[in-house]
Amino acid sequence: MKTSDPNIISETERLELLRRGVNGDLEAFGELVAAYQQFAYALAFRLLLNEEDAEDVVQESFLRVWRHLAGYDTRRKFTTWLYSIVTNLCYDRLRALQVRAHRALHEVGEPEFAGERGASGPEQDCTNEMLRRRLGRLVAGLSPTQRVVFILRDLQELTVKDVAKILAISEGAVKSNLYYARKSLRERLKDFG
Repeated sequence: MKTSDPNIISETERLELLRRGVNGDLEAFGELVAAYQQFAYALAFRLLLNEEDAEDVVQESFLRVWRHLAGYDTRRKFTTWLYSIVTNLCYDRLRALQVRAHRALHEVGEPEFAGERGASGPEQDCTNEMLRRRLGRLVAGLSPTQRVVFILRDLQELTVKDVAKILAISEGAVKSNLYYARKSLRERLKDFG
């Protein structure tokens, strides 16, 4: 159970850890945090582009999970609930610190976006890396809402319905923001070839 991949924990194990956590079992809650911490951090870093901010948001997210654990509806996917908490904290921080988040891109470096590195050779790897870095800079230039929607839908591969639930907006608003984010990125990527 000491893994950072939330998909390795079975639903039964997850529910047991949650049940024990609700009853005040700090060890069970610690196992839950250990299992989902990397998952939450990856999302927070993609949204904030700053290591310290991402760490702060993850810490605050798990504090909120602990405080509201008793009210957690076990019929709802835990990852969706955690995504909601992390995303909303990131979104709040982006709105409040938009200038700082943009500046942090240059201080920390470009974000890493997951992508398979093909075995097609060093030249292709270099091109892929350049594209990943360029995409990171372009995503950082999107509005906070477009950035969050694009990352959740296209990079984290959540459904439109899940993104709408997480952000508490309509599916139409998700689709609209996603359309404009993709359009903006496509237009700015044209010169890359």
